[in-house]
Amino acid sequence: MFPSNSTRLASVRSTNSLNADPLTIRNDISENYVDPVGIPRYLTTIISSSLKWLDDHEQEQVWEAASKRLSERSGRSAAPSMTRTFRISDELSFQLNEPSLTEDSLGLKTWTSSLLLSRRLKDLAHHIPHDDTRVLELGSGTGLVGLATAFLWQDFVTEVLLTDLPGIMPNLQENIKQNMLSNWTTDKKMPRVHSRILDWSNQSDVPSSDTEKYNIVVAADPIYSADHPRLLADTVRRWLTQSPQSRFIVELPLRQGYAKERCDLKQRLEEFLAIIEEGEEIGFDDWETADGRPAEVECWWSVWQTKPKD
Repeated sequence: MFPSNSTRLASVRSTNSLNADPLTIRNDISENYVDPVGIPRYLTTIISSSLKWLDDHEQEQVWEAASKRLSERSGRSAAPSMTRTFRISDELSFQLNEPSLTEDSLGLKTWTSSLLLSRRLKDLAHHIPHDDTRVLELGSGTGLVGLATAFLWQDFVTEVLLTDLPGIMPNLQENIKQNMLSNWTTDKKMPRVHSRILDWSNQSDVPSSDTEKYNIVVAADPIYSADHPRLLADTVRRWLTQSPQSRFIVELPLRQGYAKERCDLKQRLEEFLAIIEEGEEIGFDDWETADGRPAEVECWWSVWQTKPKD
């Protein structure tokens, strides 16, 4: 006896529902959480099954859905390309494409520190000069923080420049294009939002004059190697205007194993900047813990201002 058509359809739908990575990211744990214990084994069973009670088209649908869900649960580096929605507020959200991380390009993923910082920007607006403000984002990745500054600070920001390495730029540029079109309304004045390659290690890539510098520099989750604190601090120093109103805003996850790099970055920044506000907060990344729960990530955010020259 073969399953009914409704049972067949339910098989496809139930397989698609086992998505390890929620498409809408609110940065809290969903009430509709599916306990993943045993799910990889279940998915493997589906893939190895002949599914002979289904027709050819239905078999392909189920196998494809099961393979995709298993790929996602094999780790984010094995996950296929996907578009996810990141909700900043009730009025503002962004749809960002994240290509597969098979080549370990960390800038192709939207990290939780970017989401947390994007949501905090509105509360940090009192630190921002409200006259001809230009924003530079370093290590933009998928573009969430830079896009959020453009919309949340649109009343006083005139330009937002998103930057990253060459391999990140095509996806970043497409995310900028799609989200500027979808979020822009004709009754709002929008800043100029654009992008360019900026390699922190290229010391010859410097503003040609002070007028090309930015009075606000932002960065989220910018440290992944022992060299990054020096490179990041030097890049901030080159591109941030020397003004009492200039600000550097950064959010870092407090990852184990990177305490030395965080300390190094702070010491280097303190050579020419001073913290005026800081705090810690907790978010959830889309990696899973041993019991299958979203991984809790503690982050440190800080706002820096320039020190007067001696």
